Amino acid sequence: MTNKAVIDFTDDPLVKGPCAIVAYACQANGGRPAKDFIEDLGKSDQAKLAKSFHCIAHVGRINNIERFRKLRGKIYEFKVHPKIRILCFQLGKTWLLTHGFNKETGDTPTRQIKRAEQIRKEYISLLT
Repeated sequence: MTNKAVIDFTDDPLVKGPCAIVAYACQANGGRPAKDFIEDLGKSDQAKLAKSFHCIAHVGRINNIERFRKLRGKIYEFKVHPKIRILCFQLGKTWLLTHGFNKETGDTPTRQIKRAEQIRKEYISLLT
């Protein structure tokens, strides 16, 4: 894959496929932390994310646990490389990206998982 992102990260939803949709989760204050984080990434890292997002939208899964895995409860993570992580959750056919961060230790920090859970809670409260 080239260093060119194959999706426009300013769009929401990011990808619509036959198996799933990938979109940004919105906080109660209107913020979209995942969007802000992704837009600040380099083109090469955006292209790697785009590939993962396309795969989940068009195939319905990512079999490589080095690229995508369940963390805790309803929170999952996309991995770009050893440092960059995007956390998300699923509602129906839609994968909602909560936020991203640069990982500095072995395991995903609990505070990052809690942040994703809080964004999920805020997003769901906006739906009701």
